[in-house]
Formats: sequence, structure tokens, C-alpha cells
Amino acid sequence: MELIPTGGPLGAEITGIDLSGDVSDADRDFIFNAYIDNMVLLFRGQSLSFDDLLGLREVFGPAGLTANQLLGLGRKKYYTDDVPTDITILSNVIKDNGEPLGSLGAGEAYWHTDSSFTEKPISASLLHAIEITDEGGETAFLDMYRAYDDMPADLAARIEGKFANHSMMHTSDGHKRPEFEDVTDLSKAPGVKHPMVRTHPVSGKKCLFLGRRLDSYIFGLPLDESEALLDEVWAHCCQDKYVWEHKWNVGDLLVWDNRCLMHHRNAFPANSRRLMHKSITAGEAVIV
Repeated sequence: MELIPTGGPLGAEITGIDLSGDVSDADRDFIFNAYIDNMVLLFRGQSLSFDDLLGLREVFGPAGLTANQLLGLGRKKYYTDDVPTDITILSNVIKDNGEPLGSLGAGEAYWHTDSSFTEKPISASLLHAIEITDEGGETAFLDMYRAYDDMPADLAARIEGKFANHSMMHTSDGHKRPEFEDVTDLSKAPGVKHPMVRTHPVSGKKCLFLGRRLDSYIFGLPLDESEALLDEVWAHCCQDKYVWEHKWNVGDLLVWDNRCLMHHRNAFPANSRRLMHKSITAGEAVIV
């Protein structure tokens, strides 16, 4: 194997391995260490079954649950019987019976951390490209270590010791989940309380931990002050200098660490086809 940095603020490509076969202990160690150091890994030209994708997540940690499982919503009703419980299908394709093939459609998926609305947020996400679009659909990643390290001292002081709500109400493309009641007071939005700055359990480094902007709230502040401070923090961290963007090819596998980065997906034409398979690795309670 060879490790090739992306040339951006984060990320690396690993070449020279077929992930559909058995991965040796030595290769697992190499891949895991590269994942911790680079936050997101790219493997090109991979042909992976559902079982392959589920087995690979164990390189990065214990088996994790899908967003629907973590929310207590169960299996998506439109999934066919061949889709394992722990697999998520991301697609805009509509089947002949009028049901969606997967979730998230063709719109923009705003900056977010996967499934941070649980007491023990997931760690790794593994996303495999089956069908891609010629235009749009790129996935970008944001280095939350560096965004925290670069934060102006006065802004860092204002979020020191603060906790924010990670809401369950909306998906990453901004659609409200019908299972949750809408709220007019964001301090009452259903979600989980996490520190705004966390310590990564493996690297030991501190980073921002924001989840997503929609319906967030900083505990202990009046709502208007919370909104203003959140706007300031998000404006600081979502700068291009912290971002690497990936243009997909069929067979690409991306693996990223949700504990120290956020990601974003560009919109793409609704009349094109995009199909991705995703598995996840369980995480741990967030520590300050």
C-alpha cells in the first residue's frame, strides 16, 4: 500500500489494496493509523458487497447503528429484503412502484456531523459509490482540529465550557423528520447535549464539535445570544482554508472520522442517478 496526501488541508488516498478480500492485521493497522492521522481516506476502484462494507467498518471500530436505528425509527420501509439492517442507502432514484431507492434525494446536504444526536455519536462513516452523477454531488470535509486551533482567542473563550444541543428534528438536507413535533423555541428542540469542544479519544487532540447548525442551541444563554454566538462560530469554522472536496468516481470508498470533521454534499441534477452504500462504526460518549 501507498499513502498519498490529497494536497488539501486534510485527507489521503490509499492505493495498492483490494478491500473486497481479507484485510491482514498489518494492513488494518496501517489503514487505521492513516485514518486517525488524515481524518478521511479515499480508496479507488473498489467493488464491495454489502457484507464487504459491513466487515470493513470493523477496521475502524465496533459495529454501529444507522441514523434510523439510533432515532428509534427502525428499518426504512422501502428497503428491499437484500439490504442488511446496518446498511444505509443514499440515492435520489425512484423505483417503478413510486418508492425511493434510498434517502437524502438530490439536494444540498449542509455541513454536519453524522448522527451526533445520540449520547454516543458514531465514529467512522464508510461511503461506497455505486452510481454517480456527471455534475454535482461532490462531498467536502472540514478539519475541526484546525478550525479550533485557529479560533480567535476571544471567541474560543466565549465557547469554553459551553454545551450545545444536537437536534434530532431535521435531516442533513434540512427536511424535518415527521416523527418529531416542530418547536418555536429552539431551546426546547429534541436532541442531545454535547460539549462544543471535545477531546478526540484516540489522538488526544481538541477540536470543535458542532453537529449541524439547524435547530442548535447553546445551553445557558438567551436564545438571541445563542443564535449570534453560533453564527459567529460557524462563520469561523466553515472557511475554505479548512476544506477538502472530493469529486466521486464509481468504485470510490471514502472513510471519515465524524469526531473531528464535518462534511457537506453539493446538490446535483434531480433527473440524474446517484446511488451510494454506507456503513457505520459505533463511537463513544463525548468527552471534554
